[in-house]
Amino acid sequence: MRLWVFLSLLALNIHLEVLANGIANRYFLEKQRFLLEILHHVHEPLMNEQWRLLGKQLVIDKEQYVVYNEHMTRFYEDFNLGKLLHRNVQYNPIYADHYRQMLGLYHFFYNARDWYTLWQNISWARVHVHPGIFVQALTQLILKREDYQALIMPKIYELWPESYHDDVTVRKARNFNFANWIRYVNVTEVEEIHPQKLEPFDLEGDLRGTIEWFQAMAEVNILRMNQQKSRNKLEHLLEDIDWQSYWYNVNMGVVLTAENSDQLREWCYYQLSQILARYKLERYGQKLAYKRLTQNHYRSINEEAQFIIKKISELEAKVGDAISFRSIQLTNGSRINLKENNNWLIGLEELFPYDWTQLAVEKAIQPNILLDIRTIVRSEDFYYYAERLLDSYRLYRQVFQPNNQKTFIPSDLRIDDVQLTPLITYDQPVDVDISNILSAKHFYLAGQFVWPFTLQHRQSRLQHKDFSYNLLISSNKTQSNIFRVFLTTSERGNIQREPFYQLDSFLTVIYPGFNRITRESKEFKGLAGDHISYTELYHFVKLAEREEFDFPLNISTPNCAFPRRLVLPRGGSGNPLKMRLLIVATVYDFKARQENELNCDFSKGVSRWDELPLGYPFERFLEDDALAAEIYGDHVYWKDVEILHEDQ
Repeated sequence: MRLWVFLSLLALNIHLEVLANGIANRYFLEKQRFLLEILHHVHEPLMNEQWRLLGKQLVIDKEQYVVYNEHMTRFYEDFNLGKLLHRNVQYNPIYADHYRQMLGLYHFFYNARDWYTLWQNISWARVHVHPGIFVQALTQLILKREDYQALIMPKIYELWPESYHDDVTVRKARNFNFANWIRYVNVTEVEEIHPQKLEPFDLEGDLRGTIEWFQAMAEVNILRMNQQKSRNKLEHLLEDIDWQSYWYNVNMGVVLTAENSDQLREWCYYQLSQILARYKLERYGQKLAYKRLTQNHYRSINEEAQFIIKKISELEAKVGDAISFRSIQLTNGSRINLKENNNWLIGLEELFPYDWTQLAVEKAIQPNILLDIRTIVRSEDFYYYAERLLDSYRLYRQVFQPNNQKTFIPSDLRIDDVQLTPLITYDQPVDVDISNILSAKHFYLAGQFVWPFTLQHRQSRLQHKDFSYNLLISSNKTQSNIFRVFLTTSERGNIQREPFYQLDSFLTVIYPGFNRITRESKEFKGLAGDHISYTELYHFVKLAEREEFDFPLNISTPNCAFPRRLVLPRGGSGNPLKMRLLIVATVYDFKARQENELNCDFSKGVSRWDELPLGYPFERFLEDDALAAEIYGDHVYWKDVEILHEDQ
């Protein structure tokens, strides 16, 4: 408790210093520049002599920490005994020993009493600790300590570009020599582009193309490599860097959050159901099987797959026993009746983990795409396992969750019609900063750190045109209502295996008579657009340090917001993709709350409109669309829609 109070007071002081008028001061800029420089080429040994000198020693004076705990003691013992993970060994955060080392370093960061102690510890760790452990511990610090949450971490795919790009691109980038390129500029596949040709041009905050942007990037050579052609029907989704980094960020935010575990569990399973539904809609659009997913058998079941299958099979067996016997034995040995009081919530906590670190194993498993939290959603098998997990979750809730949801169905209200502008997707060219793949030697001149150029990887990604819809509603009284809008397939009848992806939700007041409500796709909550790159961010900081730019603290996008451009599946070319919208109205219970989960801060819980489950009405299995009261009646409207894909 004393630690929390102290850190809260410390955070308040720093926020008053740094966040005045939403513009960063020199103290913030100094910290931000240090963060960007210390993470530059994090996979290579640190070459920055200034930070190497600062990080000669780890601060071990216990007076410099608010708390000096056993995690820190164990970590320092491992360091002295030479037991820290060697940088040439692959870091696997679900391996208990690796995670324990990360936890120790995190506490050396988090418990630091002042910036100077933290500054030295970060510099020391950059030199002496495995890059994977270092990045995860530093990420947790930025997410968890309120006084440092304003600092901006580069996107994970900019820190580890090799994990997000094809082997050919990575190999060419690693072999790129800037000095030779200047000498033989037309010989390589790398081309220099004008700043105005950097895509996308319309970022959040409209920073690209401004006078300040041209000032910041004036001395930077912008180089570009082109992407290899796609090979897979689903590659435009699964290989999408924002799709992958979104799930990574969500999981990073949830880790080490002890507060509000019930809310977090529900939120995590809702997010998992959303990403599964969105994946299934893409399969549906590509005319692939989507109702019941299967495991890929083109390769033998390897060790990591065996580990996951074992965990899920054990969970399914426990859920089956809980349903059969209406009771569950807790880890402390006691047994509870799940039908009594709210014991079903205790069972929910006992059965369904939501933090991936709870899957920690004692035996080291060589990590690959399926067990690497950075890239797990790239694996098609991930969705097969997610479906099995969610089936058990929904079945458990269907059996034990009290069904009082019909009280939320509004009376004296009818949704008369939905009018929709065209839904159009297209392939958008975009440049992604892969400068961190290059050799660090290109960024040092006479021992000084410089950033004279950036290497961008030109890709093609899924995008959609802005759209809007109108709800036409009749009512006999004034009432406050929540509206939830879902996108699903055009299939009728049994909907248990149909994906329902929530596009939008909002609260509004309905008045007697006829009501027209207009919603723009850019207003949909929980979504984010594009952000400036690692290179641009660094040069904006340098420009602000020269007092030539007022550095705004909203210069980046919220990391745990879903990519706005991915809410629609790829449309049909020639023949539009036929789908349906489902609009569901519910009574507002005046219990809405707004929290900060979009910035991956779960310390105070999560946002919600009401006391209904976050996945309502699909947190349980429903009957077909003409029988389930939650999705049939005047408070519901089904709308046939089409999505067209256009060539740009």
